[in-house]
Amino acid sequence: MAFNQTQFFENLEKLTTKVIDKNKIEDFIFDFLTLLDVSKSTITSLKKNDGRFNVAANPEAGEVANKHRIYFKPVEESQDLAKALSEVVSSPIINQHKIRMVMVTDFNTVLINDTKYDETLDCDFADLYKNYHFLLPLAGLERAREYSEHPADVQASEKMGRLFDHIRKLNEFNTADDLHALNIFLTRLLFCFYAEDTGIFKADQFYDVIDRTTNIDGSDVDSILYELFEVLDLPESSPERDAKPTHLSAFPYVNGSLFEYQFAIPEFDARTRRILLECARLSWAEINPDIFGSMFQAVIDPEQRGSLGQHYTSVSNIMKVIQPLFLDELRTELDTVIALSHDNRHKNNKAERLDALLTRISQIKVFDPACGSGNFLIIAYKELRKLEINVLKAQRDLIGSKDNLLGLGFDSVVSLDNLYGIEYDDFASQIARLSLWLAEHQMNVLFEQEFGASQPMLPLKDSGHIVYGNSLRLDWNEVCPNNGSDEIYIIGNPPFGGRNNHSDSQNNDMEKVFEEFSNYKTLDYVSSWLWKGSKYISNTNAELALVATNSIAQGAQVAMLFPYIFEIGISIRFAYQTFPWKNNAKHNAAVHVVIIGLSSKSNINKTIYKLIDMSWHTEIVKTISPYLIKGDQTVVGGRSETLNTSKKMVFGSMPRDGGFLFLDQSEKEKFELEEPQSIHFIKKVLGSREFLNSQERWCLWLEDFHISNLDNYPLIKEKVTNVEIFRLDSKAKSTRNFAKTPHLFAQRAQPKSGNYILVPGVTSERRQYVPIGFYSHEVIATNLVNIIPNGTIYDFAILTSLIHNDWMRLVAGRLESRYRYSGTIVYNTFPFPDATDEQKQNIENLAEEILLARASNAGLTLAELYDPDKMPKDLKQAHSNLDNAVDKLYRPQGFANTEERLAHLLARYEQLIEAEKQSKAKKKAQKKSK
Repeated sequence: MAFNQTQFFENLEKLTTKVIDKNKIEDFIFDFLTLLDVSKSTITSLKKNDGRFNVAANPEAGEVANKHRIYFKPVEESQDLAKALSEVVSSPIINQHKIRMVMVTDFNTVLINDTKYDETLDCDFADLYKNYHFLLPLAGLERAREYSEHPADVQASEKMGRLFDHIRKLNEFNTADDLHALNIFLTRLLFCFYAEDTGIFKADQFYDVIDRTTNIDGSDVDSILYELFEVLDLPESSPERDAKPTHLSAFPYVNGSLFEYQFAIPEFDARTRRILLECARLSWAEINPDIFGSMFQAVIDPEQRGSLGQHYTSVSNIMKVIQPLFLDELRTELDTVIALSHDNRHKNNKAERLDALLTRISQIKVFDPACGSGNFLIIAYKELRKLEINVLKAQRDLIGSKDNLLGLGFDSVVSLDNLYGIEYDDFASQIARLSLWLAEHQMNVLFEQEFGASQPMLPLKDSGHIVYGNSLRLDWNEVCPNNGSDEIYIIGNPPFGGRNNHSDSQNNDMEKVFEEFSNYKTLDYVSSWLWKGSKYISNTNAELALVATNSIAQGAQVAMLFPYIFEIGISIRFAYQTFPWKNNAKHNAAVHVVIIGLSSKSNINKTIYKLIDMSWHTEIVKTISPYLIKGDQTVVGGRSETLNTSKKMVFGSMPRDGGFLFLDQSEKEKFELEEPQSIHFIKKVLGSREFLNSQERWCLWLEDFHISNLDNYPLIKEKVTNVEIFRLDSKAKSTRNFAKTPHLFAQRAQPKSGNYILVPGVTSERRQYVPIGFYSHEVIATNLVNIIPNGTIYDFAILTSLIHNDWMRLVAGRLESRYRYSGTIVYNTFPFPDATDEQKQNIENLAEEILLARASNAGLTLAELYDPDKMPKDLKQAHSNLDNAVDKLYRPQGFANTEERLAHLLARYEQLIEAEKQSKAKKKAQKKSK
């Protein structure tokens, strides 16, 4: 029979309650094993202390050990549970008999160690049932585990999370000052954990102070920590330090403001003390400082534990920003210099060039104006230190010395003082400062391994200029001064903030940042950093590269943002086209991003990074379009008039009726039965959903209806009355304006005769083609679709072609991830091709083939026909034939790919716009001359 988890939960609750209420402690372990479906014969043998079954060291003291499963040890209330657990876990019996879990309890508290993962459950005995999932491996139900790059990261996150939870239970943190003090406390603990594992402190120095000098009940942990933190801020020569007990004064002087101010330390109890010791026992040396911020984000939010990686920007993604921005150039210069001949060093200035490169590296400033916990700054710093090490090795090789660098006068010239950051979250800014210190220590260790000497870690000197505040309200020049000639690189991953998700505070930020703009409210929040950064680097030697949502490089946002950027002399130096933003978590958020590098520098080649078949490729170009393809700075803005076609596209008719003018099937049948004279006014109606999914819906279309006859149509009158009430009750002025015509759609664009082309307002991003169709004027189109009255088969052909769909994908806005087809931004801006009558006839014939292919697959909806996974072969081939023919209307050889099409269209768009300007100017001049 399969193990029943629900039954186990319920029975465990009953068992623990019985033990507590009736003091049945001697039977607990055997009843517990029964819940795990251990056989009766095995339990009987365990009760008899049969050595073949009970392998415990002290069975006479009530200890029970079942091979491959559990070691149970009861203790007196006065005993140290953590110590008792540690003794059993370290016993050779555990490995010898492959014991999975060790349980130690005084029946008030229970500690259980999972020996496979070295994780410990610490809870009240009465709450054991609430943690039943921890025990399921004993029943053969293994726990699934998620890892980031290092298992130690997740383990540290989980244990620090438990410490945080228990601190919050024992202490109140109600004010901003309280939370700030807690943030400082946690960062100080983290430093101590890391310091004793990496040689900054002596091995286990912090652990031993807590373990050996504090009470088991945790009552004095806060006072010991307060004294310790005080000592860590006292110089070695301080008389106050000499007055402290030796177990405290033995700690080194830390400085660097980390322990400068004393804050109240949270209170501890026995369990919180045990968890603190467990945290100190973790292998902190295995954890890179760039994960700390993400780890503590998971600590503070319990729902984020176990998916730590989703908050951690991977090193590979950070490198996408900093490599093309500055690292590649520096590495290329170093490789070039190293390749120079030693023999001609005086002619080729090898030594001087190495010195110059080292000087340049030492002066580079890196600035992250939305730095979070400092990941980007940490990786940038590490890479500059690695580069420095390679320069120094080249200098050592040039000198020919094998001695360490101390005697040669070498020392690190890359300083944390050249790192700058702004962060809105207090805790993240504290972690950023700490992580930079620890990253410096890591690199100093690497430096010493290579050269035999390094700068001492303590006392701490500086931790970069990390400012706590609102990046969009602060003057960046006050944070990171830019004199115009300094080599400054702005990097980072600012908050994305889709335009539909702006908070009031974000709206206020954007109002301040975009005060020069006439239209900015629908921009993504991240664009604030791009614009503010552009002004910061304009006419200077500084450059910028930021991760951003891909929506800022497509649709209407391009026209809102980039003309302003280009106007102040900024160009796109490099760009990563759209790619999924993946981190180390098993489940990633579905977000697609771009990386945009901006610079004032001219006359340099630009690089486009493209993800092709899951690998990155580069294209060197002269200019990069704001749509992140090869091309000039042309921006497509919305137009009220078409660019080079006479056919107009308009929205369908807008009802604003509260839904009362629409009929479902049963209502339509009621009209036909009870009020047949109304049938003339019932029309089929189409919005995007009905069109794409072949759904039937009807409406009352009363254009030719005389309102004076309303009493003769009781069912229509009921509907119209409800519309009238709805519009009168509506707070929108636009609906009240139509109160005099309650029987009509509020806005009507329906053609009086002929056919029209229908284009849905929103379409799936998965489709290669936007499905469009022909309809008679007798079918009513709502405002959820676009229509071209009297559109021809040729118009249909151009709009359904791949080149038009590529244009749509380039300039259309988005509704979530779906494309929003707009007449003003897509259709009116599209550069239609020139075509002879013969060419038009050929195009029309090919379009007819598409309609025939659709008809041959009758029974499938348009949504199904244009699903890329289900598209019928004949329809796919018909589209391909049309695509090739339409491409050749633009140029005889057609196009090899989407980028070629778009580059051609943008160039043609610009030509048509310029021709339009000249025509208007000419007409204006002629009018003036008259």
